[in-house]
Amino acid sequence: MSAQFPDLPGCSRTEEQGDPYDRARRYDAWFVSPWGSYAWAVESRLVRDGIGDVAGRRVLDVGCGTGRAGALLHALGACVVGADPDPARIAIARARVDAAVVAAGERLPFPDRCFDAALAVAVLEFASDPARVLGEMARVTRGAIVVGVLNPASLWGELHRRRSPAWRGARLVGARDLVRLCSPYGVVSVAEGLRAPGPLPGLAAWGPAWERLGRALRLPGAFRVARIERR
Repeated sequence: MSAQFPDLPGCSRTEEQGDPYDRARRYDAWFVSPWGSYAWAVESRLVRDGIGDVAGRRVLDVGCGTGRAGALLHALGACVVGADPDPARIAIARARVDAAVVAAGERLPFPDRCFDAALAVAVLEFASDPARVLGEMARVTRGAIVVGVLNPASLWGELHRRRSPAWRGARLVGARDLVRLCSPYGVVSVAEGLRAPGPLPGLAAWGPAWERLGRALRLPGAFRVARIERR
């Protein structure tokens, strides 16, 4: 894992050169770039709406990266535990969440049903076994599970996925596949957003209007969130 490609919103797939801690810092810096901050603002609203009230609850962030999503949930009053296979990213995440461990989503080192909710953002596309990741999340969680994935059929995806090296090795998760993967664990509802085509000038000013228009026209978003309401 290494520094994030700037045209890929919320993606955890990155270059493979240089010091791992420098790569982690560059990855984290994407979130405060103009496109990164805009994309993350849209994505984080979807995540927040999907996971609901987490105040006083114990939440697991699978594939937590540098802890940006975990920090969001922590600010909402959750006790957040992050898990990620990259020690360099975990080193940064520990400053933002209550606890963070080096672990892959396919092998979570936690007992059954020990979390009230779980989250994974841009993880399934790059997991060696997405179904196993979801199975592990379901095993350790007694409440809602929220999964965020990138949508290659969005305007952003159509413009960027053919040229971006960040897509190499990604197993893209379409809407039907997302529901199919999530359905064994509960009732699935899906929402999406981030309809801007990419890092264009003035996005902070006109982006929100574009999002509203995109919702009205039912344009596909670059970021899709599935909420699993446990049976």
